[in-house]
Amino acid sequence: MLMKEQKLKPAKKQSRFVLGILADQRLMNTLVNASRQTWIPSFQHDIFYFVGKQRGNSVRFSSKLNIVELLVDDNEYPPVNKTFSMWAYFYQQHLSRYNYFMAIDADTYVNAKNLQIMLNSIKCQNCYVGYPATGEPYERARLGLRAPYCLGMGYVIARNTLRRFAPNINVCRQSTVANHSDTELGRCIYRFTSGISCTRVSTALERVMYTTNNQGTIIPFRRDSHGRLQIEFPKAPPTRFFKAALVHPLKTSHAFYQFHRQVKLQLRPVLPPAFLNGSCVTNPVIQNETFPQNRHVTECRLQVPTQYPNHLRSLTAFIITLRGYEKRLKQTINNFKKHNIHLQRFYGVSNIRSPNTTGMTQGEWNFRLTMTRLIQKVIDAKLQQVLIVEDDAIPHNRFSQLFKELFDNHRCKECVFGGILMLGSTTWASGWKTLDRYNNVEKEVCRNICTENYGSFAVLLNQAVLQPILDWLREKNMPQPYDYVFAHVARLGYPVRLAIPNLIVSDIRHVSLIRPRPNHTNFHNLTYRAKLHRWKIENYMFSPSNEIE
Repeated sequence: MLMKEQKLKPAKKQSRFVLGILADQRLMNTLVNASRQTWIPSFQHDIFYFVGKQRGNSVRFSSKLNIVELLVDDNEYPPVNKTFSMWAYFYQQHLSRYNYFMAIDADTYVNAKNLQIMLNSIKCQNCYVGYPATGEPYERARLGLRAPYCLGMGYVIARNTLRRFAPNINVCRQSTVANHSDTELGRCIYRFTSGISCTRVSTALERVMYTTNNQGTIIPFRRDSHGRLQIEFPKAPPTRFFKAALVHPLKTSHAFYQFHRQVKLQLRPVLPPAFLNGSCVTNPVIQNETFPQNRHVTECRLQVPTQYPNHLRSLTAFIITLRGYEKRLKQTINNFKKHNIHLQRFYGVSNIRSPNTTGMTQGEWNFRLTMTRLIQKVIDAKLQQVLIVEDDAIPHNRFSQLFKELFDNHRCKECVFGGILMLGSTTWASGWKTLDRYNNVEKEVCRNICTENYGSFAVLLNQAVLQPILDWLREKNMPQPYDYVFAHVARLGYPVRLAIPNLIVSDIRHVSLIRPRPNHTNFHNLTYRAKLHRWKIENYMFSPSNEIE
């Protein structure tokens, strides 16, 4: 016997497929644990975890897992013996139980939905399918391969193929010529199945061959002294990774959590130029601001629910205010109440001096602290969406109707169900100059923001962006005023768009408590500011100027 097996856990359901994850006892607590927290819950077939024997006492694992401890060195690399022992186990114990046997490395991420499409397409009786390769150039002559083998990142072997080569595994084990487990397995299959070789699957399997730094410069992979691939998974993966069934390698648990979140939430972040070919991004405007390109960048179209509730009556909404501004507060609450928006008071932080290193005014620093508390409150309440307005927000006269119409627009719904929808903005001339370049492309009511879209006075937030916003607010290195968070979230790949025309504007006739500008004579001139921000004053519920606090 080549293995020691824990009690087999019953199959999740009758399945043609089984998956073997080739790991070691250390990886069970890192990468494999990350897999179990990310993609494995969505995988609908049986899974076996293969590890070797440790010197001394072996690590104890949960009896709920199908862990097979093979009688080979757990630290073997490349894992030639471990790979052959895994296939000997499947042959000896489960040949009649499954039609197809799949194996992946522990550092392979599985997109369960895409993989199921791939598995459904496999109909062959004598096959070996995956990512075909022919070996390193320097060793091809001695590999003895006349056809491709499958890379170890992930491949499928049909029952008939396993039945034909597995009885000869010991022969293959004793006649290795290469320092790679996948090439040796390929040689064995080819030798004892009358020439069966790796064929390419219908769904892409992607290899991470290089990453980039913050400036977009390519950083290629390297190998350690044992030949193991060393590479950092990119923070902004190219679109082809999201279309793949398997992506390999992800060398840290953090990479699994990061990429799984990007897959689950359909995040398409700003990409370095090296990843742009064949890719799309959520926000081409900020993409081109970050990495100026003389070419068109495609906007990704995200999937949104086909049915959605009427949020006007059930939407939780907060109004940020300070004590002492009750008249303004009451007027704003009444204005929104006329449109069936019931605002809950949230009193902000005041009178806390900003650190000298931030360069922020006291008002800007206090507003950051206010938003930190409010976002945490919303997270604790587990709200799906939340509307946050400031106490000087002025709704459109037809706010109710215009707000409902947003839910009929796909690009607006992308924000409502997974991002940020700015219902208004104090966009200045430089911001409009950027946005106007896209007038021929963006003609809908919800337009991608640029880095100079400011204004937190009326924002609809989805649950998905709350933690990223909170993480940004708690960042201690080079903090910025809260208005900068919208471009930050857009760079991460969340849809952040601005409603045009604005459904809500800001009453700028009073002195700002966040960044006062006493020497700017036109700063509080509503006619001047409305023209600058492209507001039509007559369309909004402004009160007479003598009522302003």
